[in-house]
Amino acid sequence: MKYSIRNTLILIFTLLLLAGGGYFFIENRFSEDIENETERSEQLSAELEDVQRSAAMFPTVQANYNTELYTRLNHPKELFRDHSSSNLYNYLQELNRDISFTELNYSLSDSVLQNDHGIVNVNIQGEGRYENLVNFLYRMEFSRPLIQVRSVQIDNITDLERLDRVNFQVALGAYYRRGSWTNYRAELEPSGPLGQILHNPYYPLIHEVPANVEGLPNVDDSRLVVLTGTRAHILDQTGTLQRLSIGDRVYLGRLSSINMNRGEAVFELDRGGIRDRVVLSLQQ
Repeated sequence: MKYSIRNTLILIFTLLLLAGGGYFFIENRFSEDIENETERSEQLSAELEDVQRSAAMFPTVQANYNTELYTRLNHPKELFRDHSSSNLYNYLQELNRDISFTELNYSLSDSVLQNDHGIVNVNIQGEGRYENLVNFLYRMEFSRPLIQVRSVQIDNITDLERLDRVNFQVALGAYYRRGSWTNYRAELEPSGPLGQILHNPYYPLIHEVPANVEGLPNVDDSRLVVLTGTRAHILDQTGTLQRLSIGDRVYLGRLSSINMNRGEAVFELDRGGIRDRVVLSLQQ
């Protein structure tokens, strides 16, 4: 064998021996350290993912914070100057106006006393439109005086003439000052009303159909006999000729339109919450 080949083989063997020896040395000497560092690396990766998720939520949290801070700075609260029941009554009456108006009665009980403040317990009972009650509570919550709404009980009314109204009971706690206070702001301005509420959850969607106590024409039992440009002439349930203009009332609804070309009179009815469209035709 040539010396060059032999030397090459010896060199390769030596390198393999060094590499193998180094590997086994590292495994035996540093294997525990390697495992610890691997676990620490995985833990840091998990922590990094948590931090990245928190960072992604930061804009939303910052926006919520700015909104709450604006509300706090621009809608500060103030305690009543004293426990005068007449002042509290006048203030609540000021809130109970316009689209916040409800028919209510007040009951004011003795104060709960603390070192620097007191609480006047107020119970309110009444009846009114649901949206007006919500406006009343909204103005109370967002006005400057500190009045805590402790409980609200609302019951619907089944009387057909008052389906849009509710009975309610509200328990309040009105805070006032005791002891030595400074920088009192005397103007306790109420907040503006909430505005129109589109849905009353206490109004029954389907309810009893009222009786025809006024003797209005019942289009279900009537017959169309003559049409003019502005009037429909029908024979009602009693056989009486009735002359109706657009917008005139019938039982459960009104005459909504007249179609001379088709010879039809169209009535829009409300059958206890169910909207119905009834068409009387000359051909019928």
